[in-house]
Amino acid sequence: MNPGMPPVGVGAYPPTPAAARAQNPRSSQDGRPRSSLPVAPENQPRPTPSSEPVIPLALVDAPTQRFYACAIYVALLGWRFYDWIQMLEGNGGSFFFFCKWILFDFIFFFSLPSLRIPWLELSAPTVSMIYFAHLVFNWLLMFNIPVPWNSWLLGLAKVFYDKELAISEHNVKVSSILHNSSLIMGKQIINILPEGSALLNPEKHPYCLGQGQNVASVPIYFNATVPVDVELVRFDLESDSREIVKLSRKDIKEIGKQSTRSVEDGNLGLYRYDITLKKPGAYQLNKVLDEYKLEVQRVSEATYVVPCPRAQVRTSQSSTKCLGELSDLSLDVYGTPPLKIVYSRTINGKDHSFHFQSLQPDGFFSPLLGPQRSSSVVPLGDEDYSWARSQTVEVGLNESMNTAGEWQYSIDEVHDVFGNVIQYPQPEEPDAKPKPKHLYQNFVVRERPRATIVGCDTRNPLKVAKGKTVKLPVKMGLPGRTSGSVSHTLTWNFSPIDTLTKSGDHGDVVEVGSFTTKSVNDQPSITAPGLYTLKSVSCDSCEGEIEEPSSCLLLNPLEPTLTIQSEEIPDKCAGNSIGLRVNLDLIGTPPFRIAYTVSSDSEVNRRETVEIKGLRQQIDLLPRNAGRYQYRFRRLEDAIYSVPLSLTDEYYLEQNVKPPAAAFFLLNGSRTINACLDRPVKVQVGMLGDGPFTLEWELVHEGKRKTQKAVGIGSDSFFIETSPLSTGGEYTLALKSIQDKTGCRIFLKEEVKIAVRRQRPKAAFGLLDGKRTTTVVEAAQVKLPIKLNGDEPFAVGYRNLNSSSDRQVHVAPHGNDFIVVKEPGTYEIIDMSDHVCPGTINPQANTFEVQWFPRPELAFMLSDAIRPADKDYKFVKKDVCEGDVDGFEVALQGSPPYHVEYEVRHRPKTGSVSVARREFDAALGKAAISLETSKAGLYTYTFSSLSDNLYNDKRQSGPLTLEQTVNAKPSASFVKPGQIFKMCMSEEDQKESIPIKLEGKAPFYIEVEIKHHSGNLPEVFRIPNIQSSTYGIQIPRQYLKLGSQQIRIRKVRDDRGCQQKTESGGGMVHIQLYEAPSIYPLEQRTDYCVGERIAYTLSGTPPFEVHYSFAGKQMKAKSQTTNFRRIAESPGDFAITTISDKGSECRAAVNLVKTIHPMPSVKISKGRIIQVDIHEGSEVEILFEFWGTPPFEFTYTRSTNARKGQKSHVLETRHDISYEHSKVITASLEGTYEVVAIKDQHCAFSTQGAEFKDKGQKVLTY
Repeated sequence: MNPGMPPVGVGAYPPTPAAARAQNPRSSQDGRPRSSLPVAPENQPRPTPSSEPVIPLALVDAPTQRFYACAIYVALLGWRFYDWIQMLEGNGGSFFFFCKWILFDFIFFFSLPSLRIPWLELSAPTVSMIYFAHLVFNWLLMFNIPVPWNSWLLGLAKVFYDKELAISEHNVKVSSILHNSSLIMGKQIINILPEGSALLNPEKHPYCLGQGQNVASVPIYFNATVPVDVELVRFDLESDSREIVKLSRKDIKEIGKQSTRSVEDGNLGLYRYDITLKKPGAYQLNKVLDEYKLEVQRVSEATYVVPCPRAQVRTSQSSTKCLGELSDLSLDVYGTPPLKIVYSRTINGKDHSFHFQSLQPDGFFSPLLGPQRSSSVVPLGDEDYSWARSQTVEVGLNESMNTAGEWQYSIDEVHDVFGNVIQYPQPEEPDAKPKPKHLYQNFVVRERPRATIVGCDTRNPLKVAKGKTVKLPVKMGLPGRTSGSVSHTLTWNFSPIDTLTKSGDHGDVVEVGSFTTKSVNDQPSITAPGLYTLKSVSCDSCEGEIEEPSSCLLLNPLEPTLTIQSEEIPDKCAGNSIGLRVNLDLIGTPPFRIAYTVSSDSEVNRRETVEIKGLRQQIDLLPRNAGRYQYRFRRLEDAIYSVPLSLTDEYYLEQNVKPPAAAFFLLNGSRTINACLDRPVKVQVGMLGDGPFTLEWELVHEGKRKTQKAVGIGSDSFFIETSPLSTGGEYTLALKSIQDKTGCRIFLKEEVKIAVRRQRPKAAFGLLDGKRTTTVVEAAQVKLPIKLNGDEPFAVGYRNLNSSSDRQVHVAPHGNDFIVVKEPGTYEIIDMSDHVCPGTINPQANTFEVQWFPRPELAFMLSDAIRPADKDYKFVKKDVCEGDVDGFEVALQGSPPYHVEYEVRHRPKTGSVSVARREFDAALGKAAISLETSKAGLYTYTFSSLSDNLYNDKRQSGPLTLEQTVNAKPSASFVKPGQIFKMCMSEEDQKESIPIKLEGKAPFYIEVEIKHHSGNLPEVFRIPNIQSSTYGIQIPRQYLKLGSQQIRIRKVRDDRGCQQKTESGGGMVHIQLYEAPSIYPLEQRTDYCVGERIAYTLSGTPPFEVHYSFAGKQMKAKSQTTNFRRIAESPGDFAITTISDKGSECRAAVNLVKTIHPMPSVKISKGRIIQVDIHEGSEVEILFEFWGTPPFEFTYTRSTNARKGQKSHVLETRHDISYEHSKVITASLEGTYEVVAIKDQHCAFSTQGAEFKDKGQKVLTY
């Protein structure tokens, strides 16, 4: 309770007014109201204990100490019952548990007085009695001695639950009526100028400035005072300086208004005012003066207004990292330590949240982290607030980045020690602003490159000419990425060839080389011979990995050399030199290539080359024409070098040549000539020597030779033309001899083969299944077979006679080939030729016909039930009833079997549309399809896919649709199935109607079954032509008998012809006939008070229904027994009008009237708790207001004002009488004035039931 709150005390029950008059004769004789209360003797204060509690009250106050003691006792009691349950599971007693708990009780009860807790300072005899009672309790509990616990618990439950049924047919708590606090309301509290108090931020809310918070609104609570001057002291957290903050006059006026409003609202002087603070620091109340210029008591505990915590990411030097590197990131957190930061790490879009807490500088100490401080007041200026200064703490995030991609570190929240929280916006939040750059850091983690040498190692070295460069065969790249324009930096170690060790490794001389690529396909160029070993590779500042093989050996072979030896080649006929035989000896790296020039009288510097695979070679230089020839060897090339030869005689040859006559065929390539049948062959012959020439040749075929000769040929070439070759086969055209000017006849060996066709090429269409016609599915490729005779390849010209397309040519690689076509029609071969000769076409087989199979078709079998709709491809089926069996047939054309797919769309009257896909296979041209009729609604059957044995592309010219409406079955049901209709035998003219509801299309026809309880055969009552969906069935009386009968709807039919039969287990109602019950009061009196019970006895069959009127309302009550009792909860006339029992709806008319009088009530000070502060010697008027029937006799008390930790007690009790509805008395003594008993002409009420126990809530007589 706050210091200024009015205390509330409860005194003893006052004596009755009669007893008060007996004790005070003057008071009873003098009926006039007194103007003021007599002075009561002051209660003597209780002497204070001789010693203070062991635990100082300044550390833990007395109520808290008592709470802790009671909590320990309750915990021990719970532990005791737990041991008792464990003991019960063992089915026996436990001596151990008995000894355990008498020991624990001894320690607790005999240690409690030594703590000297106020109100718990028990004397030794009291402690002994309590301990002895617990010893007996432990004995009963731990040895499982039976005790009637059930009856005790029921009695205890009755104390807490005492609800009864009232006249309003609601369960009311009897105690709330008998002890209605609203009958006596209000208190008048008189205080003799108590001291007020002021408290700054009692709930210790945290406050911070910055980050969008410019001001802090801190509450000050005032109790029982209206200040005229308020000062705060601010301790600067940075400079430790003090500043006095004084509230302005405007603030003081607003505080006064707030105080007035709190009194009007009944807060009795306790109110709050928020002050605005704009500077950070530690604030305390310095001085508060009330309207009497007296200093108000205040609590000077500090309220901290600190800068709001914040954090930022210290920008990294580089936003690019390599796989496996550390993040090396720092966060700067600013605020009052210890701090907490929540950040998130996102890797390639996957978010992970982390946090650090207890962030504080080294050696930092905060009193908030130590043991709980005492709540005692510390003098202003004595506390050290340096710990509350905002400081910056660096948080290092140094983790291995093992995943390539995009990384982001983002700050989400910052907390300081006071609980101030700053939350930064998240990107996934709706309408979130972009996060500032200082709150996140992005990294790109790159893959590490790899490098290796391909195609070179110490066993397969690179060879290059001395002084020449070669590409080092390095392969570089990034894992998981395609090659591109990515720059790499490569370094290697190089050792010259003469510094390598015997094992081939690097020696003492090692050089380092480097190369930077623009793309992964770039390779460094190297020149010097030696061992090259890759050292490192990097890409985007990421060091990579060197894979094996990583070394390459570069060699410079020796330059090649050539040695030439030559001799002449003589002619056997004339003895002249016809050429040179040259021996070539080489040194170098094979293969070799020698370039030389040939000069003669007829040509100058003709270049020739010779390829040599080994180190030695012999060549013959045989010119065809006579003359002087010079041979100059110009260049020598091997696999490495290309060396020019010196212009000395070592590489120079010369000769005079007079070659014999010669003749040879001038052919392009093959020595065999293919010729066509019945066509001549023309062959060109070249001749060498001094003309004119005589040439002799022969044509050989099938063992026959035909010799021919040409004389006087003056040119160097001659064409031999044969006669038409009419016989197929192989011919040999051979040159026999040639003779020139010298007269030497030279025999020749030159010959050429002539292959003459034995027949002409032919072309014809082949057969498919024994015929030159075929039928295929639409748009299918057809391979038309063609039979070709001749030499491959063939060219076949053809056309489609049913199309306007031009001639097409098909090149056939072999004689049995196909022409691929896609269009229907008759195809004709126009012409053909083979590799050499044109051919002929077989007129009996020059055409081929291609046809298409017709596509499958589906159609409905039209009948009276199916009719076409307005739209194409749409039909309508006759309506059916729900649950009827229906179907239709479809006609199918095509190549069976057929596969049909269709869609069934159901659109009910209410609800969503459902779609189902169906399919079936049909082997014949007809198929029956059953229709869906299980649910009512519009069904649409759409056939959009049809395939047969040939066509499986499920295509149809247009969707075929069939619609059918399935009408719902009519239904008829009772509005309230299971309802019991009760009738009386005496009410024969009254016809009870049973409401039913129908669904369907009117008019309806129903059959009602009536089954009697006696077990006779049921009777059927038919009702035709019901025109609406609701109807009331009136059963004729001749169908009903005394007792119980069941009514059931057996069948219903609507206008559509749809009908539904109801099963025997469907809904039904009952009709019963009963006789009327009666009621009698237990008491003959007619006047009652609120809170009394009114009882009756009933005759009939329970339960009963009692109809009565109360307070102008007609009400109904039920009684399960023959007794009817209600408690009177409010005043009025209670009249029972009718009654009915279980077996009847008939109401017996009665007129039993009781009058209920209200309880008298009284209010002090308009029913409110009014607290008045006065100076000593002043007086206050107290207003009493009464409700009821005069005269009023009342009792009131004056009690001590309630204080925290102190119990209020009654100082004096007074009695008085008022013949009016109000009365005023004056009072000048401090205390709480309240009425404890009131009585009017009829009833009485008391909050203290000692004196009014026998008279409370009774009708009184004056």
